[in-house]
Amino acid sequence: MNKRLDEAITRLRELPEEQQQVAAELLLDFLGDDGKSIELTPEQIKEIEAALADDEIATDEEVEAFFARFRK
Repeated sequence: MNKRLDEAITRLRELPEEQQQVAAELLLDFLGDDGKSIELTPEQIKEIEAALADDEIATDEEVEAFFARFRK
C-alpha cells in the first residue's frame, strides 16, 4: 500500500465512527460506481497533500464541497 494512503487510513481509524462513515462514503463516491479512480491534476494532488499535512479536521461541509467538484 502507498505510504500516504496507509497514513490516511491510520488517521481515519482514529476518528469517531460517524466521521469514519462519512469518509468511507466520500471515498466510495470518489472511486465511482465502476471502481475506477479519478485522475487528479498536479494542483489537486498538492491541495490534498497540503490538507493532509494540516492537523485540523475539515468539517463535513468542507469535505462535501471538495468532493462535489469531482462528481459528474
